[in-house]
Amino acid sequence: MDIRELRTFIAIAQAGNITRAAEELHISQPALSRQIIKMENELGCKLLERGGHGISLTNAGHLLLNRARELSDLLDKTEAELKAPDVASGEVSIACSETRATLAIAHVAKRLELTHPGIRFKFRSESSDDVTEHLSRGIVDFGIAVGPARTDDYHAIRLPDTDRWGALVPADDDLAAAASLGPQDLIDRPLIMPEKILAQQRICDWMGCDLTRLDVRATYNLLYTASLLVRAHVGAALCLDGIVAPSPENSLAFIPLAPSLTSHVELIWSRSHRLSPAGQAFLDAAAAYLDEDREQALQRPRHTRPLLRMGAARERSRAGTVGRKKGAGVWALV
Repeated sequence: MDIRELRTFIAIAQAGNITRAAEELHISQPALSRQIIKMENELGCKLLERGGHGISLTNAGHLLLNRARELSDLLDKTEAELKAPDVASGEVSIACSETRATLAIAHVAKRLELTHPGIRFKFRSESSDDVTEHLSRGIVDFGIAVGPARTDDYHAIRLPDTDRWGALVPADDDLAAAASLGPQDLIDRPLIMPEKILAQQRICDWMGCDLTRLDVRATYNLLYTASLLVRAHVGAALCLDGIVAPSPENSLAFIPLAPSLTSHVELIWSRSHRLSPAGQAFLDAAAAYLDEDREQALQRPRHTRPLLRMGAARERSRAGTVGRKKGAGVWALV
């Protein structure tokens, strides 16, 4: 199976119909059907179900579609980098967890337009686990991750924003008028929790109980989905602030937790993949932007020694980051 066959399969899945896909690919419908049969025989599994209203993907078909898209994107990215190996142009891909800290990276991208107009950006909204997975597999150049990344696998620059946790509730809920919410306000209520295990553990630590003690009605990986569940009164979603904007129009309210629970955000990139000239230009611009934004300037990472110049103190501080700090009424996911 080659990349042309994979791209043919992508076209069929997007069209939802063999005849329509054949027209778009400028080949005959019987020839396209034979290609699909050949792929199914090679893989030893059925990829498509044919019905009166078109085709649908089997479970194996969905898996192949996801992998085919990743391989196609990676090949396009590689070809673009090879065609301009010494010029800071081409695509920089960034996988983003749901966090308002992405705004800082958006400012960097805007600034880079002025100095490197040949650089284009591809932003992907992902769950935290997908960010690190796609980064490890070389699908994206950078990730924006909430909470600590594995320092053995990634270089990291902490972004200046700190995300605050709270509860997203219906605007007509009896909690909506509260200034803040404590564990006693939530422990017996139906809850919608983030699916990431680390986040669940930190929330349980803040609540002072095990997950089995909580009435968890649903979990989410993207907050937009959770917000719809909240609007349907499924439960209160424990989430980060600044992602969904509560208003009377969307019938939602965000109430911060007290004592405060916060998470830091990092820009991360793989230790095992070399950055393209465009990626290095973006990293330099990000470091410069953060230099201006912080009282203590970060030393800009270099291509040959990406993080060593950011200070041994930073590496020492990162060694114990998977944990929590408690003090002065603030719990931080550090």
